[in-house]
Amino acid sequence: MIAKKAWLNYAVDLLLLVTGIALIVSSVLVWVVIPKGYNPSWLMWIAIHKWSGFALLVEALVHVILHWRWLVAMTRRLLKRNRGHKP
Repeated sequence: MIAKKAWLNYAVDLLLLVTGIALIVSSVLVWVVIPKGYNPSWLMWIAIHKWSGFALLVEALVHVILHWRWLVAMTRRLLKRNRGHKP
């Protein structure tokens, strides 16, 4: 059986992937494919781009919070390793 934390990490990572893809697609559509100006389609994709960017930011913050202990432990490990190799 998979632990609840593993499922939560998986869900957050999957959301990051899907939201990142939405941000990339909306970027290409807004800046390359759809002509600028007062175009309802362009305005819709601008809104999708802005909200998916905001969602990606929130999801990234949740991801960092969920992995905070690991980040601190790895930083300490790397700092200890680098202290021992002074030139």
